[in-house]
Amino acid sequence: MVSEIKDFQKCEYDILKETDRVCKKHDIKYFLGQGSLLGAAKYGGFIPWDDDIDLLIPYDQLDKLMKVFPLEAADNLLLTNYKVERYFPLAWSKIRDKNTLSRPVRYKDIPINWGVCIDLFPIYPVSNNSFIRETERILYKIANKIMQAEFTKYEENHNLLVRILERVPIFIRHMYLKTVNALLSKHKDTSQYVLMPCKGVKIVRRELIFGSEQFLKFEDGVYPVPARYDEYLRLNYGDYMAPLPQGEQRGHDLKMGEIEWKFDLNTHN
Repeated sequence: MVSEIKDFQKCEYDILKETDRVCKKHDIKYFLGQGSLLGAAKYGGFIPWDDDIDLLIPYDQLDKLMKVFPLEAADNLLLTNYKVERYFPLAWSKIRDKNTLSRPVRYKDIPINWGVCIDLFPIYPVSNNSFIRETERILYKIANKIMQAEFTKYEENHNLLVRILERVPIFIRHMYLKTVNALLSKHKDTSQYVLMPCKGVKIVRRELIFGSEQFLKFEDGVYPVPARYDEYLRLNYGDYMAPLPQGEQRGHDLKMGEIEWKFDLNTHN
C-alpha cells in the first residue's frame, strides 16, 4: 500500500507541476489548499498518507484556465467539471491524467473520466451582509449536496431526501449549480468574504487568502499559498502541527472502499 501511495503522489505531483507551469505562463492565480497546504506547512510536501492535491483558485481565474489549459497543457491531462462531462458529480473541478485510473469500484458505472487527479476548489466572493452571505452559503451547500447525489445512487443507508435527490435528472442539478455560480460571480472583489466548496462549504475573510504573496516548499518545488496561511490552517484544523492519531492517518480515497489503480493506461473510459 505504501508503494501505491507513493506512485499515486508522484502522478499527482506531475499534474501539479504542469498546472503550475500553465498558470505561470498565463498569469493565473491559485493557491495550495486544504491537505496540500497542511502538508506544505507541516511536512514540506505531501502528508505521508495523503492521496490527493487540493488547489484553491478564484472563479474568474478558473474560467481563464479552462480556456488555455486544453491548448497549453500536456496531452494526457484533462481539466474537467460539470461543463465538460455530462455526468460529472461534483461542484468543483478536477485535472486528471487520462493515461491512468483511480476509480472506486462501487462508482464504476458513473461514465466520467476516472484518471488520477488533483482538485481545484473555486473561490467565490460573497455578500458583506451577514444574512445574504449565509443564504449564499446555504444555496451553495445545497448545490454540493445535489451534485453528489450521483454518488449516493451506489451507496447504502441514505435517507429518503437523498433518494429523492438521486431521481432529479443530472442536467437539472447542473443547471442549479450554474445558477448559484452565476449569482455568486455578481459580487465584486470589494467583498470582505469569500466562499469555497471545501470543508463543507466554508466562508472565510478575504484577507486570509488574498494579500501579500506567500510561498511554501512542496516536495521539490515552491508554490503559492494563502496570504495568511497559518491563520487559515488553524481555522480549518486547529493545532495543525500537533501529531495526528494513528487511526486518523488515512487518505481520502482509502475511505471509499476498494479502488482500481492503474498508472500505465493509454486510454480508458
